[in-house]
Amino acid sequence: MRKTCIIGRQDFVKSSQKMTINVQCVYGDDDIENVRNCIIPNLAAATKEKVVFLTMNYDAAGKRLDSGDQYGCEVRDIPKTTDRRTGFAENHNFLFKESEKTPSFVLINPDCVPLPGSIDRLIERKTDKVAIVEGRQWPFEHPKKYDQKTLETPWASGAFELIDSDLYQSVGGMDELYFLYAEDVDLSWRAWLKGYRVLYEPAAQIIHFTNGRFERDDLISNEQYYGLRNFILISRKFFGKKGEESAVKSLKKALDPYLFTKIMDDYLTNIRDRIRIPMTVSGIATS
Repeated sequence: MRKTCIIGRQDFVKSSQKMTINVQCVYGDDDIENVRNCIIPNLAAATKEKVVFLTMNYDAAGKRLDSGDQYGCEVRDIPKTTDRRTGFAENHNFLFKESEKTPSFVLINPDCVPLPGSIDRLIERKTDKVAIVEGRQWPFEHPKKYDQKTLETPWASGAFELIDSDLYQSVGGMDELYFLYAEDVDLSWRAWLKGYRVLYEPAAQIIHFTNGRFERDDLISNEQYYGLRNFILISRKFFGKKGEESAVKSLKKALDPYLFTKIMDDYLTNIRDRIRIPMTVSGIATS
């Protein structure tokens, strides 16, 4: 049995002066011990605010976390209402709809551990013009570009990020068409299109056990397949027909014929006609 992992000083004193912040986490049976023993015990040290931890097992028949007050935060484990397969975006959209809305909310992956003050660092960067703030993943920092002066970044990873609730609601949440991978990029780009900023805050740190993907073939294959398919999806959605053609040409050149054919069959049969084109702005071709 894994021991509880508590990092840093814990402050369980409740105060009516605290702001409430929702933290969402979708887990599977393989993740439940990390969520129970490493995420929940460290949430109180991650922020001075009151935490409502909203969780759900993506397998309706899977194990469940206990709801109630734990380690200074309120855990609400919400049962999944469908037996069909659901992706990252749909699961988090469901949790958002089932929760009492707070001004902002946080997403955290089930294979992470929040470090002391990490959520507060995200909150401190939030302004009326900032819609999304991403934290830093440690020890393997997410390979991304950001302006070291303004902290602006093209997109924020859904592994650990704070999102403005009004923005999220106004754009209809994350696009469920992606199923897995690139839905966080899509959300960030739509925030930019609506005139908001997306920031990267290196001081908001989490431990992310990304080494798990090198030990599980299913994670590797899922990331490769959906990442490649969704490359075409996002190219079509934001850059129109020319973007789609360019993405298809790149994949055809890089992939073996079997995988390329499988991806294209999936995309043309299940994805292309369901793409919702966002509002057009200068430089974005949607025709």
